[in-house]
Amino acid sequence: MSAYTKKTDRRPFEERRLSARAVHRDGPDLHKLCEVLIRLTLRETGATRAAQLAAQAPETYRDPTLTAPAKLSA
Repeated sequence: MSAYTKKTDRRPFEERRLSARAVHRDGPDLHKLCEVLIRLTLRETGATRAAQLAAQAPETYRDPTLTAPAKLSA
């Protein structure tokens, strides 16, 4: 039987040197996040309201399928 040959170039566990460093970040700006959420909500509400109003018939609309009152003949 032949001798074992290593198939990868990986280092053995004993030779590895791993380290981790913390990255300190500022907390999120809650005021900006709230403002963005409020603006998005208002935009969506406005778009929905505009779509609903566009789908409704205006109050002054007269349906042509209704029979018109008969004209009086003289």
